[in-house]
Amino acid sequence: MAPAKLLTSFRFKQLSGGVIMFNARFANFPDTLNFILDTGSGGISLDSTTVDYFHITPTPSNLTILGIAGIRKVSFVYNQKLHLPGLTVDSLNFHINNYDILTQVYGEKIDGIVGYSLLSRYIFNINYDSSRISIFTNGRMKYPRGGWLYEPILRTLPVQTARIKDAVFYQFTFSI
Repeated sequence: MAPAKLLTSFRFKQLSGGVIMFNARFANFPDTLNFILDTGSGGISLDSTTVDYFHITPTPSNLTILGIAGIRKVSFVYNQKLHLPGLTVDSLNFHINNYDILTQVYGEKIDGIVGYSLLSRYIFNINYDSSRISIFTNGRMKYPRGGWLYEPILRTLPVQTARIKDAVFYQFTFSI
């Protein structure tokens, strides 16, 4: 396997609870949008008010998503691009969801959530000390000492098994 190559590196903002927010552009629109990086999200999405603002017409679907508000059918904007600083990712299918509650909770306009649809294509290095995300091609990586290497099972969500020991031994499987 060839060594992984750095494609881009950019800053992120850490919101309460360790949530990562970064800026990117959607499709050919010039406005910079706020996206949350969510390893527990199976796809990639846009906020319904952002879709309305740009006068984008989503395509209804029979697919459902499970979220905080329960299970519901979603519409999509198919085959679009996400322009990260220094990297453009194409062929993404954005589902549409209402993120008003997230905007209220974090005090920042949340325009979308990035999950498995993007995370599955690259190697992400997230450095909380420098508030930087570095994205690499898939390949062999030499990891620095003093950290932890997680090797999640990648399905539609990354799943990591962890053991936690207390007075009683428990074993969990959770998505990261």
